[in-house]
Amino acid sequence: MKMWQMLCAAAIVSPAMGDLVVNGGFEAGTGEDADGWNQLEIFGGSASASTDRVAGFGGTSAYEGNEFMYFGVIGAQDFGPVSEIQQQTAAGSIMGGETYDFSFAGVGVPGPGSVAFYEVLWFDGDGSNGGGVQGSATGLQVWNYTDNWALFGMADLVAPDAADSILIQIRLVTGAFDGAEGWAGVDAVSMAQIPAPGALALLGIAGLGARRRRSN
Repeated sequence: MKMWQMLCAAAIVSPAMGDLVVNGGFEAGTGEDADGWNQLEIFGGSASASTDRVAGFGGTSAYEGNEFMYFGVIGAQDFGPVSEIQQQTAAGSIMGGETYDFSFAGVGVPGPGSVAFYEVLWFDGDGSNGGGVQGSATGLQVWNYTDNWALFGMADLVAPDAADSILIQIRLVTGAFDGAEGWAGVDAVSMAQIPAPGALALLGIAGLGARRRRSN
C-alpha cells in the first residue's frame, strides 16, 4: 500500500481521532473507580445510590470492551437518591465555532419513579471569559433506556467562542417514596470533533500524493 493510501485509510477508519472524552469506555481504573471520571452517589435516610465501574450486572455485560458504568438507585420516603458521573475536559480541548457529536451507549431496567438524564455543558476552564458554564450544548435530556444496549446523544453541537472545554453529566434519579428504584448502565461515551482534527490534513496529504503520482 502506498503512503498516501495508508494516510487516507487512517483518516477514515480511526473514530478515536478528535475524541475529547478520556476513558469513555471505562476500561481504565481500579476496582469500582474509573480513571478520569467523578462518580457521585447522593443519598440520605433510608435511600441508597451506587455509581460503580463493573464488568457486568444482572446478566448484562459491556457494550464494548470489558467494563461499563453502573448506576443504581433505591428511593425511600425520606430521600430521592441520585447516581451520576461527570467529566470536565481540559481547558483548550475545544475551539469556538467547531462542531462536535456527543454519544454514549445506555442500558438498564427502569423502575418506579426512576428517570435518566444527560447534559453536556460548554465550559470556560481557564477563566478567560469569566469562567464556569457558558451555556448548554444539549440541554437537559431524558434518555429512555431498556434492557438492550442502545445509542443516545446529539450531533452537530457548535461550540461558542467563550468556551474552551466541556462538562459531561450523566445521571439516574428516582423518587422519594418506598418502592422507587432503577438501574442503568453507560458505556462508550464520546464527544468527537467533526471532522476529526488531522483528518482533513491527512486527506490533503493523500490528495497531494495522488496528484504527485499522476504528474509522474
